[in-house]
Parts: sequence; C-alpha cells; structure tokens
Amino acid sequence: MKYNSLMVKSLLVLSMATTSILANEKSDGADAAYVAKITISQSMNKKETLALLDKVLSPFEDMTEYALDKELNGMKKGYKNIENIEDNALLKQTISANKLNELSKNIETLETLIDNAQYSKVALLSSQMFNDSVTNFKYSSKIKEQLHIEHLDYMGFKILALLSTKNPDFTQISDAISNAKNNWNAIKGKIKDENKVEAFDLLFQGLDHSLQIKDKKMLNILAQMDLALVDVVEVVFE
Repeated sequence: MKYNSLMVKSLLVLSMATTSILANEKSDGADAAYVAKITISQSMNKKETLALLDKVLSPFEDMTEYALDKELNGMKKGYKNIENIEDNALLKQTISANKLNELSKNIETLETLIDNAQYSKVALLSSQMFNDSVTNFKYSSKIKEQLHIEHLDYMGFKILALLSTKNPDFTQISDAISNAKNNWNAIKGKIKDENKVEAFDLLFQGLDHSLQIKDKKMLNILAQMDLALVDVVEVVFE
C-alpha cells in the first residue's frame, strides 16, 4: 500500500510534542541528531488510519524489496527508516505492547543481517516484521478489510523470500498460501467486481498446483502476480 508522501503528511495527525536524542553521538563532537517524537490522534477517520498504517508498514515493505533485489545500499537506507519509526514512537503507539518488544529485538537482528549482506535472511525477517505489524496494529477495528489485504501482500513477500533461499521450505510456503486464503475468503464476498474475484481465485489455484509439483519458477511468478493484484483489489476498500 503506497500513498503520496504529501498525502500521508496531511492525513496523519501529528503533534511535535517532545524530542529524544539518538544513542549514536558523532565522534567529531558535533551535536547529536534529534528525532522528534509524535503523538497520534485518537479520533482518526478511516482515511487517516489507512495513512497511518502505510507509515508503519512501508519501511518493512521497502526493506523486503531491497533484500530481494540484493541492494545493499538500499537496505542500509531502509534500516534508517525503520529505526526512525521506532525512535519517533510511531511503533510504540501503533503496535500492541506484547509484540513491541519482539519487534525491537528483530530490528537489532536486522542490522546485523544487513551488515553481513544476508539478503535472504533480511527478506524473511523484514517480511515477518511487516506481518507482525499488520496482525498487531492497534487501530485494526477501523480498517479490517485493509488488514486482510495486507496479509495477502505478506503472502507474496513471504513466498519470494523463501524462494530466495538455497533450499526453499515448501511447508512454510504452503502455510503462507493457506493463511492468505483465509484472509481472501474474509473479503471476497464484499468485492462486486467479478473479474477481480476471479483473478484472485485463479491465482490461488495456480499457487496450489505449483506448490504440489514444487515448481519454483511458477511460484515466483505467481507471488509477484499476487503483489500486483493486491494493488488492484485494495482500492475497493479505500
């Protein structure tokens, strides 16, 4: 889910309330960098909540894409964006407390994986962090359909990440497809465009067949198709 940055800024209700100093001080004695913390309005409407979700998920989505493309500089840049949403308290205010600590530990692990150019492991971990953020988003009641769609997005990223490994775990691929089917079935009845519904139904048929014969090339193609179809379907619920 991508939004124009200006739209995100206009929709997300932020209050530049406090500031915090980043832990890494410059060795040349210059002033340390500051990250302004934000406060989220509790009276957001649906569109504002969608913009907030995008603000949370985009850094993890970008990181997964950088890792799949084996762009080391992109991953390093993406990591700073992930650090930023942790330092400015965005994650703290949007992710359930019982998952927040695990997410913070995974951010630290991610840095080590990036430093060692572990592309597949970065893709797997960042896609998992994407999904954890969706599952534990505090404002889920306002955008239930969109969260189902984000789980469909996760399936595509998860399959691509698994296929990027030397020996793909087909059991995990099967689980990803099964979970995505449940999310698809939860929203397909609300989509009036029969072409969109048929496209996703056929996608799952193709995934099931490709998984059965362990056709990695076709699974890769269908996972990318999933990501494209998500962009088409999600506009229904905006």
